[in-house]
Amino acid sequence: MQSTPASPSLLRSGALSLVTSAAPLVIALVALPLLTRQLGTERLGLLALAWAWLSYATLLDFGLGRALTRLVAASDAGESLTAPIGAMVSTAHVLLTVVGAIVGVLGAILAPWYVGHALHVSASFRDDALFSAIIFALTVPAVTGASVPRAVLEARQRFRDVNLIRLPVNIGTFAVPVLLLPFTTSLTAIAVTLAALRGWAWWQYATVARRSMPTQGDDAPSARHLRPLLRTGAWMTVSNVLNPLMTVADRFLIGSLVSVSAVALYAVPWEAITKLLIVPGAVTMVLFPAVSRAAVADRTQLIPLYGASLRLVGVLVIPACAVASLFAPWLLLLAGGVEYRDDSATVLQILSVGVAANGLAAVPYSLLQASGRARWTATLHLVEIVPFLLMLWFAVHRWGIAGAAAAWTIRVVIDAVLMAWCAQAVAPLHARALLFHATGVVAVATCGWVGGTGEGTGVLLVGAGLLATVVPCISWRSRSAAERLVLGTLQHNGRVEG
Repeated sequence: MQSTPASPSLLRSGALSLVTSAAPLVIALVALPLLTRQLGTERLGLLALAWAWLSYATLLDFGLGRALTRLVAASDAGESLTAPIGAMVSTAHVLLTVVGAIVGVLGAILAPWYVGHALHVSASFRDDALFSAIIFALTVPAVTGASVPRAVLEARQRFRDVNLIRLPVNIGTFAVPVLLLPFTTSLTAIAVTLAALRGWAWWQYATVARRSMPTQGDDAPSARHLRPLLRTGAWMTVSNVLNPLMTVADRFLIGSLVSVSAVALYAVPWEAITKLLIVPGAVTMVLFPAVSRAAVADRTQLIPLYGASLRLVGVLVIPACAVASLFAPWLLLLAGGVEYRDDSATVLQILSVGVAANGLAAVPYSLLQASGRARWTATLHLVEIVPFLLMLWFAVHRWGIAGAAAAWTIRVVIDAVLMAWCAQAVAPLHARALLFHATGVVAVATCGWVGGTGEGTGVLLVGAGLLATVVPCISWRSRSAAERLVLGTLQHNGRVEG
């Protein structure tokens, strides 16, 4: 038998993941002004592109990371798999490292053209930009390779280990360039240091995962083990590809149909409010392997797992969205100045509703994927994408950035309803619980309406704020005894323990 880790707390593990995800945002608030002054706009722009490159490299796992998390968790819970789990882990590790290496080499080969022609970098920065671009490109195998041992650790509920490794990487993304400023502003030096940090993380994940899953029998990688991996991950890949596309399409359409300056007026409220989605991200990171186990070991635990996670996300996200929606004009006036008070405030109020719905939808989405129904979520996204893109084009053409916000919000609200409806087939919640969360989203919309009505609305402001705060709090207080246990402690096999 494999060693069983200590029982984690859903609440404590989620909080640790949230801190790890939020830490770089705090560091960025300090780092970005310093980097802007010391690096200059061109170098900082190149560094921002490198950050985006490494961020999108995580998508190259083609859904195999989550697929592996589910397979390892299911195997721990007693499910019989078609291949030894150790062999599938090593096969996935080799596959994603090779994929990362191919992408990295192609990126390094294309770097001279990209830097010299696509970006039109100034001659004085060209060599530095080229060398750093090559190094960042060759860092991709460390990003893709690390996703496999990290998936194993998440499956075995080793969230403390995962977050202790993630934290220096997340902080280092912004802290490393600042710490190097007294010595150099070279992008190449920054690239080398960040690449070394990514390599260290890969090594750490692999080392801890190896101790978590001792070698047993024939664990050698083999092409014959790809089929169960790809079959499990294929439908997750569909959602992994379509979700980012539906997320970034609005800015490209605004830039082409309205103006580039309008993109900035849209991007500021967008970037501000969507940062709240790190909350459901932290919760579902813990939820996913727990559901994968419970789906095999004890399906009666699916309902309390689902209900507790949904209430936790609601009590954290809905009040924050309500505050952003209620005080949007004042918040954007402070953050960006007078030009952001009108249209951008409307965008923030509309997007707040979407983020509240989207944050809640992340829970049934993870529930469905972890319980082996990734095909359902992928099918929903396939059905949504064409109508959404058509609606988005029409809305941007007709109403500009407010139309883009409305189109995205409408889509994610419909998506949340459909995800919740599908999840009822897996873990049917009481209608009262679903009604509470729907009321919370309505309360956020009410806050947006009140916040945009102008002067003389003091009573309405207070009333709307109380509504959006009281609804999730009542939902939280009404959680069942089983949900309270789930929030406290989970056994390794998916059962709750008192």
